[in-house]
Amino acid sequence: MLTKLIIPKDISFRQKLYDHIKLREGYKSVVYLDTLGKPTGGIGHLLSKEEKRMYPVACPLKESVIKEWYDSDIQKSLDACNKQCKVLNIFDTDFKIALTSVNFQLGTRWYKKFPAAWHALCHGEYDKAINEIMYANKEEERYSRWYKQTPVRVKDFVEAIKNIKEIDNGSR
Repeated sequence: MLTKLIIPKDISFRQKLYDHIKLREGYKSVVYLDTLGKPTGGIGHLLSKEEKRMYPVACPLKESVIKEWYDSDIQKSLDACNKQCKVLNIFDTDFKIALTSVNFQLGTRWYKKFPAAWHALCHGEYDKAINEIMYANKEEERYSRWYKQTPVRVKDFVEAIKNIKEIDNGSR
């Protein structure tokens, strides 16, 4: 079941974005190993080499450090999203939140991991993009590694793509 983030209409885009990513990433005030065994802290911040030396696993983190990391990570992800949305010619707010979340989770070059999905999105082939994101092999109903690891995150992106398809009425 997807956890739907209920946000009042008057809340700012940036606050919606921050709240959505924090909900999906979780919050830990210590350095921990993520599901891939990589040192991470705060709100899904992957530690750099220098940060790993400063903050070993299990090290408590100050709120100010977590906020600084989060602000920086969000901005980098949002900048990448804005560039990608220009290419896609998609400027829907909810899509931008979902795409920023993808950039946050998978990195700003996520489309290199899913080149067929990116190509499909660029050409308005939304169903194909969804299949490429969800499945390693749709005929065999074998899900992608991303879907197996974080199905809620993939479903967020799929839902955003479906909404764009509906907005476009398949006109592309």
